[in-house]
Amino acid sequence: MKAKKTKGFKKNLSFYRINFSFQPPYQLVFDGNFIKQMLDHNVDLDKQLFKHTKAKIWKHTTICVLRELTSLQHLFPRVFKYAQGLSKINCKHIEGVSPAECLLDIVKPKPEFGGDNNYFWVCTQDDELRSNLLQIDHVPVCYLFQNNLFEMAEPSRTCKMRIKSLKEIKYLPNEQEQQIIMPIKKEIKQQQAEKRMERERKLAQELAIKIKKPAKGPNPLSVKKKLGKVTKSIKKRRHKIKNKKTRRSNKQGVNNEIIEQNS
Repeated sequence: MKAKKTKGFKKNLSFYRINFSFQPPYQLVFDGNFIKQMLDHNVDLDKQLFKHTKAKIWKHTTICVLRELTSLQHLFPRVFKYAQGLSKINCKHIEGVSPAECLLDIVKPKPEFGGDNNYFWVCTQDDELRSNLLQIDHVPVCYLFQNNLFEMAEPSRTCKMRIKSLKEIKYLPNEQEQQIIMPIKKEIKQQQAEKRMERERKLAQELAIKIKKPAKGPNPLSVKKKLGKVTKSIKKRRHKIKNKKTRRSNKQGVNNEIIEQNS
């Protein structure tokens, strides 16, 4: 299971690196649920992150998340203390919003800053927040699988389809280019076929290969049906009669010759 999950993490990470230009050092943003799960199960996050990424990691949280943990520090003192030790992202929510709304807001491209992406990985155990984050194409979403394995969620299908269509527009030829390319392709194929035939012809001449004639039909005598017993006996009788007639004619001829000599 660990080997499969490691492969899945590296595959998803390479997708974001290639298509959205994520480069180290990677920046992770934690919410309270993720921190609590990590501390409750004694997850060595730094070790797992280095194993997956082989790169430097920066860990963050937001002021809104810290504000929520401050109100709950009497229930989760370890979580609050860990969050205090992280660097804080200034989310600019003066009145304060829920952590889920805050995390969704900071990862969205800001038009006032040129619409550039914020290269954050969001780490959360909230299923609803994860599904909302996956609708934003450029956001890697991470969580703890089976309570102790750090995993990156697979990009959504819409994200993959959008990337595929963008690549096709960028790299594949348009209609005008295809009209120019198609006759050139046909000509190249024809030239390749002629060259191949010429090579085969030369090879046949060098080796003096004789083309075998196709097999003829069977001998008609060999196909002839065998005669039955009745027909065989009739033929024998006819042959005997014929022989008798020839003997008689021969005897008469001899006798005539003797008579002529005596006379």
